[in-house]
Amino acid sequence: MLDIRLVDARAAHAGADADARALAAAATPLFRNRDFLRLWFVAAATQVGGHMALYAMTILVFSTTRSNTAVSALLMTYMLPQVLLSPFAGVIIDRVDLRWAMIAPNAVRAALMVGLALAGVSVPILLLLNVGISLTSVVLMPAEGSMVPRVVPADQLETALGIFNLTFQASFAVGFAFAGPLLVVVFGPSAVLGVVAAFYVAATVVCIGLPPAPPEVRPEDHLRRSDAIQPVRELLDGFRAIRANLEIERPIVVQAAAAAGAGVLGVLGPALAISIGLEPAQFAVVILPLGAGVVIGILGLRRLRRTSHRRVAELSLMAFGALAISLALTAAIGSLPGGFATSVLPFVIGAAFAAGAAYGMTAVSAQTSLLEAMPSDVRGRVFGVLASIVSAVALLTSVVAGPVADHLSAPVVVAVVGLAIVAVATGLTRSPGPRTTVHASAL
Repeated sequence: MLDIRLVDARAAHAGADADARALAAAATPLFRNRDFLRLWFVAAATQVGGHMALYAMTILVFSTTRSNTAVSALLMTYMLPQVLLSPFAGVIIDRVDLRWAMIAPNAVRAALMVGLALAGVSVPILLLLNVGISLTSVVLMPAEGSMVPRVVPADQLETALGIFNLTFQASFAVGFAFAGPLLVVVFGPSAVLGVVAAFYVAATVVCIGLPPAPPEVRPEDHLRRSDAIQPVRELLDGFRAIRANLEIERPIVVQAAAAAGAGVLGVLGPALAISIGLEPAQFAVVILPLGAGVVIGILGLRRLRRTSHRRVAELSLMAFGALAISLALTAAIGSLPGGFATSVLPFVIGAAFAAGAAYGMTAVSAQTSLLEAMPSDVRGRVFGVLASIVSAVALLTSVVAGPVADHLSAPVVVAVVGLAIVAVATGLTRSPGPRTTVHASAL
């Protein structure tokens, strides 16, 4: 049995600050690497564009149908292929030229996005095209990750991955919480989809400038059928590693609960907007403060240097659940007859901002806590499990939330989910200490 060394909170936060400064200094040579800049542009354009498109389609579908179930179907068509096929995408990527694995899906996705922009209010066609876009994303994500070591020297690889991770985290705030809402209000959802198609066309053109990256030469015995089930084996190894260490299990539960809450708010956000007298396209009035809160919450973590990352994550999750409940109650009051909608709008904006801050603090603190507790020799498998769990939980709650809200109401569903999040966070704060740490050699 191996001992677990808990990291002192002050040292952890000081180390995080030092890492941020080191990342900035180490990034300078990367920004002189044209191939890295091309790859970074492709990742940023597709991720920000994808979140802009998701917001625009959410508004378009709800405005057309006034159905939360239809919004759930929209998210399902995008997320389900990724949940089911992502573990096997790497098997395909390992056998093709990575440059073409990025060019072809980006070109197809650009064409599909043009189709989405032209589809207008045809929801069935929109959902069908959205499945195609999701399938291209399944291939693109591992292709981009595999291309990084091909264009970046080994001594700069860690810095490059840090930049890509930061870009991934920021893309939601930029695309879904800022650019998407603003452009929808000014130009409308279909025009935003056209802008995203232009992003994908630009990404396709830039991919052509990347160097060829043919598959690495491997012995013939690596091409046997068992390779197809290797991702499943590694996923099971990751589950075993998590079950053996409560300090790894906790932050994953925290991130899954936060993802569930975020997914429900994303599905039911337009319905909440209507309940306080707004049009679906005016959902930006709520989502913009939410995105600003995420940024402020992450920046505010610097002031919590004397509190462990685990405790910050759990308390922030509890606050996120409580604020979701307050949003639901405020929206319910705003829907009452008597002109309450206008009077509650400032409270909705304030609660959305605070909820965004709590969500940002939860996500970053939980991720940091996970990295502190995770042995390096099971890191890849644990992150694979994390991605699968978070995606599956977000998908399940998003799909269920819409139909239930259509039968009850959006505020009721949001309140119930908020109560569940508070319960999970409370249980985590009272859970016992760690069990043990498992290394790959013991699996």
